[in-house]
Amino acid sequence: MFLILFKLISFIPLFILRYISKLILLIVNITNAKPKRITRNNLKHIEGLRNASLNESLKYTTESYLEYPFLWGNPDNYKKLLEIEDKPIFNHSAKPKLIFTLHMGCVDVMLFFVSDLLSKLNIIFTATKNKKINDLVKKIRESRGAKLYSASSIETNKFFKNFFKGEDIIIATDLVPHNAGKYSNFFGKECLSLDIIEKLSKKQTHDLYFVYLKKGTIKKYKLNTVHIKEPITTNRMNKYFEDAIKEDPNLYGWEYKKFRKLSGNRKNIY
Repeated sequence: MFLILFKLISFIPLFILRYISKLILLIVNITNAKPKRITRNNLKHIEGLRNASLNESLKYTTESYLEYPFLWGNPDNYKKLLEIEDKPIFNHSAKPKLIFTLHMGCVDVMLFFVSDLLSKLNIIFTATKNKKINDLVKKIRESRGAKLYSASSIETNKFFKNFFKGEDIIIATDLVPHNAGKYSNFFGKECLSLDIIEKLSKKQTHDLYFVYLKKGTIKKYKLNTVHIKEPITTNRMNKYFEDAIKEDPNLYGWEYKKFRKLSGNRKNIY
């Protein structure tokens, strides 16, 4: 049933999906839904981020609600959303790639594109609560040759084995870790962060890249790639995130509870 729904959405022209997303945005605003409340709290907490707008951020959030099934119904649809430049994305080094990213726009646009580029790509993802949807989306995301592992201890052990085997890795490391992590700075505020990039980059077995989506000029998104030539700390990773977000703060996924699991008496801002 879900696959049929995804297929139907994948045939809808993008301009019509934009109109539907405006209706969703209206409902989110009228009902003061959770994405609005979380986004408002995040933007208020970091304060002083230029060009950040609650309504503009929610607009991109609601658009992504439809972009994901638009891709799940037909992964080739990423080409309708992404400007693909005629130049190499990664260098020609023989080393495998260690890539970290963040939730700027519809991340699956980037994942399907990178899966087409790298034949042995390993991805960690957060499983959904609905097992049928989770299994279906995992299968679709793996249809380009990538291997997906949920953020559970058993699955991540398999993921790490593939890292040490010299396979390509991509992780969205801006989410709050389920278990272990490191307290670091994010826009001047305390934030529990994933420190996996700090640990893995120290091995120096892979070429390190920061890859993220930004606004395009012809299509909605453009891919930005930063080759980092030395191991980085978790604070430095967050600084790369901040610089990317400052380019267009409304494109970032502020609907995530970024500032939870704090160390003081106040355990979260939500």
